[in-house]
Amino acid sequence: MPRPAVIRDVISHQAKALHTLLPLLEQRGIQCTIPDLFISEGATISGFSPPQAGAQQTAMEMSSDNPDGGPSPRCLTLAQRASRHRLSRVVRSILELLLVEENMLQHLPLDHQFTMQIKDSIEFRNTCTHMALQTDDRRFDQDLNSAQECLIQIVTNMTWDTSSKTCDFCHNAQEQLKQILQKLHED
Repeated sequence: MPRPAVIRDVISHQAKALHTLLPLLEQRGIQCTIPDLFISEGATISGFSPPQAGAQQTAMEMSSDNPDGGPSPRCLTLAQRASRHRLSRVVRSILELLLVEENMLQHLPLDHQFTMQIKDSIEFRNTCTHMALQTDDRRFDQDLNSAQECLIQIVTNMTWDTSSKTCDFCHNAQEQLKQILQKLHED
């Protein structure tokens, strides 16, 4: 499969996983404000918002406050707080990864070959879907851990792959991927 088609498929599976995770944030009482998700040259992650010329990547803002009268953050157990924090970290990381991948799709010449594995993105999407169906906190946390490990594997593979390329864009992408990986490893 040609490189752009592979990257589009990878992005598609990861975007579906993200769309699965966003309602989980709300269900867990995490308020999520996703700003316009743009990357340079006005490209966007499909389905989020229209392109805007010259817009830059922005961070996602999250808050654990629940204005709808649900459990206040003070009533949560330590395990529930940790789970919420990990879930928000996975969502932030997948957003940042999608931005890097879309940027790759736009800026890399067709002759740059990447070994992106569609199966990893499919596994991530399936894990997120399974996680969304969990009602037991312990099983949810197990799925969340699996999703985080899968995402770490995806980012690690992409970091390794970009390190073997000799273009300026690949160096920048590698730095962004290392930052994502660092955030995923934070506890």
